[in-house]
Amino acid sequence: MDSFEINGYVLAGAEYWPYIGKDDIDYPKDVLWGFYPEKGVIPPGETEANVDSARPEAIDCAQQSFTALQVFLAKNSPALRQIVELGADQGYVPRFYLWTNDYSRAAEPFPPGRREARLWYWKRKQPEPPKPPGYWKWEATLTQTGACTIPAPEQIEQYLADTLAEVKAKHAAN
Repeated sequence: MDSFEINGYVLAGAEYWPYIGKDDIDYPKDVLWGFYPEKGVIPPGETEANVDSARPEAIDCAQQSFTALQVFLAKNSPALRQIVELGADQGYVPRFYLWTNDYSRAAEPFPPGRREARLWYWKRKQPEPPKPPGYWKWEATLTQTGACTIPAPEQIEQYLADTLAEVKAKHAAN
């Protein structure tokens, strides 16, 4: 895995969220940044070293998710394209982040709840130029039983349809 560009969309980075026991993650300290993160390594663009190494099962799930993201972007979704084009002034950019949740060492059930695999968009609360105003998050989840789930086509289509409707409404109001 590494950064790439497909149809004008860029995979800018990756993040691993290792959940252990029953406590929620301490963000951003416990997040592992980068592709194949290793303990003590400071990924490019970050200021702190990773606190742990990604587990092989999490890397395998991230690889499955990475491949699925490439397939999705190669299809060049008309809804995604419209969101990025019409919503540029609303903070939508063609940049993605690969996110993998690892619950394989978490308690069952995990008291704070488990994040589901999904596509969504994260926006900064305050602009921080030259950083992008946001990223598309392609989020996969490795469950306590070791199952890897990636964003489902139905969730992706619904999220893009809802987001496009919001972008069009704001665009028309301006």
